[in-house]
Amino acid sequence: MKNIRFAFLALLICNLSFSQEKIIDSIKQSNIKKVDTTSAVLKTSVFKMHPNPAKDKLFVLGTNRIKSIELINVLGKQVAIYHFNKSIIKIDVSQLKKDIYIIKIIDENDKMETKRLVVE
Repeated sequence: MKNIRFAFLALLICNLSFSQEKIIDSIKQSNIKKVDTTSAVLKTSVFKMHPNPAKDKLFVLGTNRIKSIELINVLGKQVAIYHFNKSIIKIDVSQLKKDIYIIKIIDENDKMETKRLVVE
């Protein structure tokens, strides 16, 4: 009985390795193309801000120096524009109405990003 089990296992193992060789050979012969990941460009954020929602102060941290910050209300009207040449900025938002704004930031490399800002 042990010899039959051993023979069966040996046959099973040989069959599996033979099957795997067939699969590997068929993959090598197929026209599968490699994907070039070196040309992929990852989008990095121009800035981060906190807190959101903001009450009094808004802190903006740029990945590069920030040239300008524009606040736009939900109607599309420009509420404020600031010009800077630094990467860490504190903005007083206590004078703004409680509302939802779009904050548009342009950095020193002229990269632009917009995010939603809630002022409470």
